[in-house]
Amino acid sequence: MSLAVFTTGQSFLLVVLPPLGRRLGFADLHIGSILSLSALLIMVSAPAWGYLSERVGRRPVLLIALAGAALGSIGFGTIVHFRLSGALSVFSALMLITFARAAQTLVTSGILPAAQAYMADITAPSQRANGMGTLGAAIGVGAIAGAALAWRVAGTSPIVAFAVIAMLAAIAWLGILWLAKEPARKVITVVSDACLPLRRIWPFLAITLVSISAYSILQQVTALRLQDSLGFTVEESISGGGAALMATALAMIVVQACAVRVFRWKAARLLGVGAITAAIAMLICTFVTTYSGIFATLILLGIGLGLMLTGNLASLSLQTGSGAQGKVAGVNVLAQGLGQAIGPIAGAGLHRISPQIPFFAATTLLFVACFVAAISCRSTATDSTISAEFS
Repeated sequence: MSLAVFTTGQSFLLVVLPPLGRRLGFADLHIGSILSLSALLIMVSAPAWGYLSERVGRRPVLLIALAGAALGSIGFGTIVHFRLSGALSVFSALMLITFARAAQTLVTSGILPAAQAYMADITAPSQRANGMGTLGAAIGVGAIAGAALAWRVAGTSPIVAFAVIAMLAAIAWLGILWLAKEPARKVITVVSDACLPLRRIWPFLAITLVSISAYSILQQVTALRLQDSLGFTVEESISGGGAALMATALAMIVVQACAVRVFRWKAARLLGVGAITAAIAMLICTFVTTYSGIFATLILLGIGLGLMLTGNLASLSLQTGSGAQGKVAGVNVLAQGLGQAIGPIAGAGLHRISPQIPFFAATTLLFVACFVAAISCRSTATDSTISAEFS
């Protein structure tokens, strides 16, 4: 629930803020800068939240973060209302939205590491891929909910959409308070178990970085591409972009919630097949010239990302000691934050050259993910062989 609510707000802002920013009088680069700033703040704060969750527990971190999500959405809705009514100038609204987004991000960034560490605490290694697939499905539900709000509500009533997000955060907060128990964790007596094995996990952190960068570029520029290349109006671009990204997220959910369990592939295979599928889908999307073509290729992209991100997250957790799950979750969020910082500002800048250039850049990043996945899978296989021979 926490992850779904967090991703709902993230997805909604990424889809709506670029075209809504134009309506509020902001430049595209201003919106890209706000989104990138919030991603950078995630990088700063998420590792700290991950370390804190090792000391005070996962549940307190989730409660604090969800409270911030609710209050932040209320603040956003209030600022947008006063700007649209003319009570705020463009400059004042821009400063207030920047501050509100920064404050919300610093607090809500605890959700991702706490939830990932929680799942690692309650799943055995043999079930880790399924557990991380469940987290991925929750993220996908949030992405769909955010895109759906953009599609059906935000074009005409953005303030109502912000209120809905605040209500969902409040419901999730109550769910954590009443239903979630703090998971039991082993007392760590081996120092190496509590340390981050950077030599083993760096390829998976790199895959997180490049894949999230590519997806953030896509989220930033999809609605703008529909508006500038296909002649959509602002409202049509919000609705069309929201629908396409909602379909992408739905494909990810189906893969993570169902296909991962049906196929029962190991984490390395999920990662490799998913990376190749995502890269090919993005390459095709770069050159299609119709909305239906963009829509179809984004569904294929969702299938690839669903496999790749689940396999990558499971591999990252399996390569980490039991006493460092919160820490590695925080560092992984740092990589996600860096990707989310790179994506919006890169997407906004590249879109000024051509609507297709951001998609080509995202394709390049996903092929980099394929290369790193191949290296990591080979390295893992080699380490396993050596360990078996030694035993």
